[in-house]
Amino acid sequence: MSEKSSEQTTAPAVSPTVSEADAVVDGIALNPPPRFRQSVRRGPFTTHNGPWFHWADSDSFRQGVRLLPRHCNSRGIVHGGFLCSFADGLAATAVFRALDRPSVTIKLNTEFLKSAKSGDWLQGTGRVVSATRNTAFVEAEAWVGEGDDQPSELVFFANAMFRLRD
Repeated sequence: MSEKSSEQTTAPAVSPTVSEADAVVDGIALNPPPRFRQSVRRGPFTTHNGPWFHWADSDSFRQGVRLLPRHCNSRGIVHGGFLCSFADGLAATAVFRALDRPSVTIKLNTEFLKSAKSGDWLQGTGRVVSATRNTAFVEAEAWVGEGDDQPSELVFFANAMFRLRD
């Protein structure tokens, strides 16, 4: 086995929490919109791809992230894999909020409708469309913008199936 080159580049480390809302990561000020607070209960994969923010009330929720250069492809557009991960997280949150049960993703279909770029605020939400005893059917969507209103132009729309766990 060969040793890793000391010249190998890696993504900058990001702590799971950012002490100030106006912190700078990868040269970009995070500046989450006023209702958002930092999410701290995330797994290692999701934490590495953040930092993430959220808000919730009894009827709805939003998750958001300030898009950074590391979220982008070689053309400076947010990578589709990153968007799929975000869609999966939105859908899973919708399942847990609506059904109060843990779940795992069975299927995720994502339609990319508009691009996003580094520096944009990406936010989204999800909802359970229907559920059986063992399966939940979910929709999720995300858009660029810092306001509370959901714009008509989405970055993606996704639908998913989740296996409900006990």
